[in-house]
Amino acid sequence: MRESTHTGPEPRLGITWTEDADGELTWHQIVADQVVAPEGRFALGGLAVLVDSALGSENHKRRPGGTWTVTTELRLDLLATPRAGSAGLGVRAAHLGDDGHCLTTRGEVLDDDGRVLAAGLVKSMEIRGIEGADEYDEEPPWESALVPGTLAEVLCLDLREAAPGPTGARTVEGVIAPEPSLANPIGALHGGVFAAAAETVGAALFSHERQVSSSSLDVRYVRQIPLVGPVTVRAEALHDGRSWGIAHVETRDERGRVCATATVTVYGDR
Repeated sequence: MRESTHTGPEPRLGITWTEDADGELTWHQIVADQVVAPEGRFALGGLAVLVDSALGSENHKRRPGGTWTVTTELRLDLLATPRAGSAGLGVRAAHLGDDGHCLTTRGEVLDDDGRVLAAGLVKSMEIRGIEGADEYDEEPPWESALVPGTLAEVLCLDLREAAPGPTGARTVEGVIAPEPSLANPIGALHGGVFAAAAETVGAALFSHERQVSSSSLDVRYVRQIPLVGPVTVRAEALHDGRSWGIAHVETRDERGRVCATATVTVYGDR
């Protein structure tokens, strides 16, 4: 087998995969600081690249001939946090079907003792016209190249308070540096990286004043997110109640067009 040349966000986040004789893929992610938010909580966003890649691969291998797939929707719900001393996470996937336009797979993120930590769902659109698409399917397994640091540090994400939006709601921005290893195979920002950044930035609206016990993330990808320069991810509070909070998150291109949006929900009393 030839040596892998993959330099995307998966190895950067400690995510690897193996393939058995039947062609089934098993995904694994190291549990380290890259699943920890800047404020020290376990970050749901730290699972986003794992879920996008693992469930997206189930869609991708079932695509019709002559097509490629891109993630259009990603849903992730945190159910529990890893137990103390957990070494790694895995994914159990179940492909749901293909309606002729989109493929859908749901799955669960498991602790190394088999406990379900999160539930996810990925929808992938079938598209044509990607040059050399079949070459990506030949990529062999890669080695983990985990970058040390919290999730924000691994994502090259700089958090900062921003001016309130039109409604006057509290707003936080995160700026992702144009690090090439955060790109997908066609050079745009990896969808899982945006999802991870969106959860980090959205939850940062509330983390200063509430103990987050669980959270959910719902992402829609409208168009490719250019990575030719810094990518700004902006979150605004939609609801900041006593027991839960909701944030709207988005990123736009240089023409002001929305590239991706997310809703981040956090639960926990102030």
